[in-house]
Amino acid sequence: MARMAQANAELLVRVLRGDEPVEGDPVMVALAAARSLGVVVEDILRGLVVRARREGRTWAEIGDVLHVTRQAVLQRFGAAPAETGSARVPPRPMRTAGPKAVELLGHFFNRRWEELRAHFNQRMLDGCSVELLASVRGQLPGKGMEAVDIGTPHVVGLGEHTMVEVPLILHAPLAFRRGIRLRHATGRVVFDDAGKVAGFFILPDAVPTR
Repeated sequence: MARMAQANAELLVRVLRGDEPVEGDPVMVALAAARSLGVVVEDILRGLVVRARREGRTWAEIGDVLHVTRQAVLQRFGAAPAETGSARVPPRPMRTAGPKAVELLGHFFNRRWEELRAHFNQRMLDGCSVELLASVRGQLPGKGMEAVDIGTPHVVGLGEHTMVEVPLILHAPLAFRRGIRLRHATGRVVFDDAGKVAGFFILPDAVPTR
């Protein structure tokens, strides 16, 4: 969520300041970024309320911070997940996560936005617009898959989620002949327990964690 908020906020700021060109109509890009940022911030706010309740904060204290009444914050957020339900055994990591992550990264680098977003869960659809994906892709070298070397995916289980990290080498066309230094990055794809994408990131100058 933090990375999603940062990406949308940075895109919005770039458009509003006119610091650099973006792919598409700047006004529509800014609208999409603002809408996505609002969705992500709402999720972050809900998560922080859950954390505050787990730490013993009362609904009245939370309401004071949000400048609303106890009744208003309770109505908005309801019973926090920490207060309901029972422990659940986490599922095993998704078996096809590695190849699927590589396929989705291929969609991203080839700008096949709708094919990529078809695998997103609802939260990702709300928080990661086509405009955001295009903006991130536009900041990376190359115009197609010839500009990216995709390594072997590394799969780990994260509770009910499966995380895949894929080493990437980014370079402009003819990079070797021009002596351009290659850029290393990591593609990170997180799948939820339904096999939908719950997180999709390109982490520049990073290597996969082990």
